[in-house]
Amino acid sequence: MWAKAVPAQRSVAVHTEQVRSVEETMVLVRYLEDRLQELCLQGFGADLHFSRGQEAISAGVISVLRPTDYVVAHHRTIAHAVAKGVPLWPLVAEVLGKSTGMNGGMAGEMHMSHLPSRFMFSFQLVGTCVPVAAGIAWAVKNHLKTDDIVVVFHGDAATANGQWHEGLNIAAVQNLPLLLVCENNRLAGNVTSEYYLPVPFVTNRAAAYGIPAAYVDGNDPLAVVDAAREAILRVRTDSRPYLLECETTRLGRHKQGQGDLRTKDELALLEEHDPVRLIQLSHHRRLELHALVEESIQAALAAPDPVMPEAS
Repeated sequence: MWAKAVPAQRSVAVHTEQVRSVEETMVLVRYLEDRLQELCLQGFGADLHFSRGQEAISAGVISVLRPTDYVVAHHRTIAHAVAKGVPLWPLVAEVLGKSTGMNGGMAGEMHMSHLPSRFMFSFQLVGTCVPVAAGIAWAVKNHLKTDDIVVVFHGDAATANGQWHEGLNIAAVQNLPLLLVCENNRLAGNVTSEYYLPVPFVTNRAAAYGIPAAYVDGNDPLAVVDAAREAILRVRTDSRPYLLECETTRLGRHKQGQGDLRTKDELALLEEHDPVRLIQLSHHRRLELHALVEESIQAALAAPDPVMPEAS
């Protein structure tokens, strides 16, 4: 029912251009989250969740989507929003709770949406993104009647929650065009996977619902792009759900308000798998991405806070 994704034959020129775009997205996300991390340490921002070490998954998968496809994400969502093309300055303003944010500063990191980019929702509660994404996929297929698909990103720990299973059951029974992308970092906060995952791979759980699945190295941008292209083609052609499990490493803490129980030696070993370390961009392009991030940060910081309604 599942298999390790195998790279397909590529047009070198086309593939090189796509990978360059994916790598730029990964670097942009890293620059942005590092800058937001600095602001959090200075008392700005909130209890943010960063994707350090996992950027290849969101950038790689979303690079293969059409602009009209839909994305639903979990709580670790800044990378997905950037990859889906959400404009940077209103995204940063929203994360910082400013009135110029894309949701008026009211949604913050974990409940934001940008409908023009078809970045539909992000969700705080683990696993709840899946049944909502299944509902959107049902509407796309049965109401809008297009061949667009819905991609939902979630972690491996989400598969221990009932909402994840309810969403898979709906998607399987209704034959919905839903691609589930599991960012498997084998952590739930500081809890390791042997305490919540009773099977070796999340793909084993998809098999229980008759959903085909594949496993890929989520720290290899090239492998992610190839696996995502195959998965998206199958979902769009067959109008059936599919699960892509991306093994990855989270290099930062779960969130700002929670410490990391891993030792410095453990984190140093994990840093060797950092997908951003091997990216080769020109110095000029890196300066451009730095400037884009800084311009968005400064614009957001200068924006006013939302006007809160008075309590009656």
